[in-house]
Amino acid sequence: MPRWNSYRGANAPSRSWLLAELLLCLSLFGCGNSCFVFVSNPGGTIPPTTVPSCQLGTATGTVTLHVSAIPTPPAGESPAAIQHIFVTLRGVEATASAVPDDASADWHELAPNLATRPVQLDLVARTADSTERSGFKDAIVPADAYRQIRLRLSPNQPEEAESTPEENACRGAGFNCVVTSDGVIRPLVLDAQPSQIQIGSDHISGGFFRVLPETRVDLKLEFNPQSSVIFSTNEAARLVPVFTVEPQSPAESAAQLNE
Repeated sequence: MPRWNSYRGANAPSRSWLLAELLLCLSLFGCGNSCFVFVSNPGGTIPPTTVPSCQLGTATGTVTLHVSAIPTPPAGESPAAIQHIFVTLRGVEATASAVPDDASADWHELAPNLATRPVQLDLVARTADSTERSGFKDAIVPADAYRQIRLRLSPNQPEEAESTPEENACRGAGFNCVVTSDGVIRPLVLDAQPSQIQIGSDHISGGFFRVLPETRVDLKLEFNPQSSVIFSTNEAARLVPVFTVEPQSPAESAAQLNE
């Protein structure tokens, strides 16, 4: 019995060091690196070990954003038939929160160039390529599973310090508008204030898109005019938009282009 007590006492520091190393390794698990711990105890000594140099929550991945619209048939002959729906994007953000707060710092920008160079898009596509936009600057975001996306629009009456697109198809109707077949331009109004389009997890393929450490994901946002609702009056048009989100790996995107 004394010999067992002596053996247990001699190995107590070893077990304490091993436990500490394992806890440290678990704390670093989210950083995307592997942790290997080698413990040797010849003669009761513990050699120094090497652990990953990352910290929890610092891993990042890359998002390449694409925005498009499902092609629609040509507008009818009715003067009120919608010919164009122009929206001006000044930001596209995502959050991992299922119930996000508008003012939360957990929103991450997916198109960083829009802050200084807003882009005006026509959401009414007549051909498959007419509204495809993939020229957004890649975004570096924390590795995570993202469940909500929002498209922030330039207000129809922006402040003087706010950036605006170089060309404006809406002319005097602001920066978001509807153009009918007879050439009439009406300001576009959204229910959300400030002007933004919210895309929930129910419109994201699989309920979320995942950004893995040191990898890139192509994120396709597609406007569905058939599922969207628009109310047009003589003064303005109100849009209830429907977007769907399809995340793809770079290999999947390349395969579709080669089809």
